Amino acid sequence: MTTHPTVGEIVAITTTNSNPLLLVRTVGDEHINGVLLADLATETLHRLRASEYDTPTRRQQGQAIGRTDELMSFTVPLPDCVLVERDSSRPGPFAGGDD
Repeated sequence: MTTHPTVGEIVAITTTNSNPLLLVRTVGDEHINGVLLADLATETLHRLRASEYDTPTRRQQGQAIGRTDELMSFTVPLPDCVLVERDSSRPGPFAGGDD
């Protein structure tokens, strides 16, 4: 059984030409909701890069970003996403692609 991305992971949307990157805020049975990395402040991006292999910290950051109303969020079907960064505690691919 494949698994879904988790809060704090980064996915690309494969149904657009530019494959924009999203930080996952919430995960449902068939969709993820996320914010564009391009919309995040430079300091936030530095914190995300520093926490790439620190799954609990990355999840906390994803949840904190998810609580803000200042950023536009996008809801995307799982099959339209591909994982860019792997949650360090899960070695297998999720539905929608692999690394």
